[in-house]
Amino acid sequence: MAVARPCSVGAQAAVSGRVAMQERAGVTTSDIANTVVYLVPTDGRKLRASEVKVPIAMNGKQFTPHVRVVTPGSAVEYPNQDPFSHNIFSTASGAAFDLGTYPNGVAKSATFRKVGAFPIYCNIHAQMTAFVVVVPTPYYGMAGADGRWSIAGVAAGRYDVHVWHERAAEAVTAVDVPAAGLENVSTTLDARGFVAGAHKNKFGKEYTSTGKDRY
Repeated sequence: MAVARPCSVGAQAAVSGRVAMQERAGVTTSDIANTVVYLVPTDGRKLRASEVKVPIAMNGKQFTPHVRVVTPGSAVEYPNQDPFSHNIFSTASGAAFDLGTYPNGVAKSATFRKVGAFPIYCNIHAQMTAFVVVVPTPYYGMAGADGRWSIAGVAAGRYDVHVWHERAAEAVTAVDVPAAGLENVSTTLDARGFVAGAHKNKFGKEYTSTGKDRY
């Protein structure tokens, strides 16, 4: 259960807190910085969230960063920084795309219009996974390596604080943000039931070394 208290008088209108992760016995959390936090008004206000264009690079057969947060209508660009080809795709409902195979030095992009968390893959390298999290608000951020987060410029009002991580169920906590802001919003996610699983390629098949797309 999250706990929140008002910031001291004169503080900026920011909302801040910390997220922790419950793990199975013997597991140490190493990916808390992949946590996304965003605020959605619950008092009837409609917020305008500006579109952005941000990169997720391919480097060393990995996506960097692993998680990107954007607003509806935003574009994510995928520059290939490896000395071989990649084929970036997603089959997620509401965000499906296929950028085709392209070499080093080329960048292609995909636009995300639907709110949600969408996994992104490479059709050549099965180990490559990223997430684009599309949120319906301009009030969003990500946790640091210590689990702490802060979202600046939040207007006073009632909000649901959403906390997302790929290994846990999303947590939602109601808060009342005063004009001075709010701090010490504490959330614990439960990753004890997470089991990593393999995904299919863009054709819905298992990855093989002799697939359609080659280096």
